[in-house]
Amino acid sequence: MGLQRVWLEVAENIGVDAFLQVWRILDADASNMADDGRRLVPMRSYSCYERYQRNRYIEALDALGFTHNAIRDRLQHNLGEKLSTRHISRFSKRAKLGTV
Repeated sequence: MGLQRVWLEVAENIGVDAFLQVWRILDADASNMADDGRRLVPMRSYSCYERYQRNRYIEALDALGFTHNAIRDRLQHNLGEKLSTRHISRFSKRAKLGTV
Protein backbone atom coordinates (compact mmCIF):
# COMPACT_ATOMS: atom_id res chain seq x y z
CA MET A 1 0.00 0.00 0.00
CA GLY A 2 3.02 2.27 0.18
CA LEU A 3 3.14 3.21 3.87
CA GLN A 4 6.33 4.89 4.98
CA ARG A 5 8.81 2.65 6.76
CA VAL A 6 8.34 4.52 10.03
CA TRP A 7 4.62 3.65 10.06
CA LEU A 8 5.43 0.01 9.42
CA GLU A 9 7.82 0.13 12.38
CA VAL A 10 5.06 1.64 14.52
CA ALA A 11 2.71 -1.19 13.50
CA GLU A 12 5.39 -3.77 14.26
CA ASN A 13 6.03 -2.28 17.70
CA ILE A 14 2.50 -1.65 18.94
CA GLY A 15 0.68 -4.31 16.93
CA VAL A 16 -1.34 -4.05 13.76
CA ASP A 17 -4.70 -3.73 15.53
CA ALA A 18 -3.48 -0.84 17.69
CA PHE A 19 -1.90 0.81 14.66
CA LEU A 20 -5.17 0.56 12.71
CA GLN A 21 -7.00 2.23 15.62
CA VAL A 22 -4.46 5.07 15.65
CA TRP A 23 -4.73 5.40 11.89
CA ARG A 24 -8.54 5.63 12.08
CA ILE A 25 -8.34 8.33 14.75
CA LEU A 26 -5.80 10.37 12.79
CA ASP A 27 -7.80 9.93 9.58
CA ALA A 28 -10.98 11.24 11.24
CA ASP A 29 -9.35 14.62 11.94
CA ALA A 30 -9.88 16.64 8.78
CA SER A 31 -7.46 19.34 9.95
CA ASN A 32 -4.59 16.95 9.21
CA MET A 33 -5.43 16.66 5.50
CA ALA A 34 -2.93 17.96 2.95
CA ASP A 35 -4.05 19.15 -0.48
CA ASP A 36 -2.80 15.95 -2.12
CA GLY A 37 -4.79 13.63 0.19
CA ARG A 38 -1.94 12.76 2.55
CA ARG A 39 -2.32 13.03 6.31
CA LEU A 40 0.04 15.46 8.01
CA VAL A 41 0.37 14.47 11.62
CA PRO A 42 1.67 17.34 13.75
CA MET A 43 3.73 15.98 16.59
CA ARG A 44 6.33 17.51 18.85
CA SER A 45 9.67 15.82 19.17
CA TYR A 46 10.11 13.17 21.85
CA SER A 47 12.77 15.34 23.49
CA CYS A 48 10.06 17.96 24.12
CA TYR A 49 8.04 15.33 25.97
CA GLU A 50 11.10 14.32 28.01
CA ARG A 51 11.83 17.95 28.90
CA TYR A 52 8.18 18.47 29.89
CA GLN A 53 8.31 15.42 32.18
CA ARG A 54 11.62 16.55 33.67
CA ASN A 55 10.17 19.97 34.41
CA ARG A 56 7.13 18.47 36.14
CA TYR A 57 9.51 16.31 38.19
CA ILE A 58 11.45 19.41 39.26
CA GLU A 59 8.20 21.16 40.20
CA ALA A 60 7.05 18.17 42.25
CA LEU A 61 10.34 17.86 44.12
CA ASP A 62 10.41 21.60 44.73
CA ALA A 63 6.83 21.51 46.06
CA LEU A 64 7.85 18.70 48.42
CA GLY A 65 10.54 20.99 49.83
CA PHE A 66 13.65 19.40 48.33
CA THR A 67 16.67 21.69 48.14
CA HIS A 68 18.04 22.60 44.73
CA ASN A 69 21.10 20.44 45.43
CA ALA A 70 18.86 17.47 46.27
CA ILE A 71 16.80 18.08 43.11
CA ARG A 72 19.99 18.22 41.04
CA ASP A 73 21.17 14.93 42.55
CA ARG A 74 17.83 13.22 41.92
CA LEU A 75 17.74 14.45 38.33
CA GLN A 76 21.21 13.02 37.79
CA HIS A 77 20.45 9.71 39.48
CA ASN A 78 16.90 9.09 38.23
CA LEU A 79 16.88 10.74 34.81
CA GLY A 80 20.55 11.02 33.90
CA GLU A 81 20.07 14.79 33.52
CA LYS A 82 22.81 17.18 34.55
CA LEU A 83 21.38 20.57 35.46
CA SER A 84 23.07 23.21 37.56
CA THR A 85 21.50 24.31 40.81
CA ARG A 86 21.31 27.78 39.26
CA HIS A 87 19.21 26.43 36.37
CA ILE A 88 16.96 24.59 38.84
CA SER A 89 16.65 27.72 40.95
CA ARG A 90 15.62 29.85 37.96
CA PHE A 91 13.15 27.20 36.84
CA SER A 92 11.65 26.93 40.35
CA LYS A 93 11.16 30.70 40.53
CA ARG A 94 9.44 30.78 37.12
CA ALA A 95 7.25 27.80 38.10
CA LYS A 96 6.13 29.56 41.27
CA LEU A 97 5.23 32.62 39.21
CA GLY A 98 3.28 30.43 36.77
CA THR A 99 5.38 31.32 33.74
CA VAL A 100 6.65 27.83 32.97
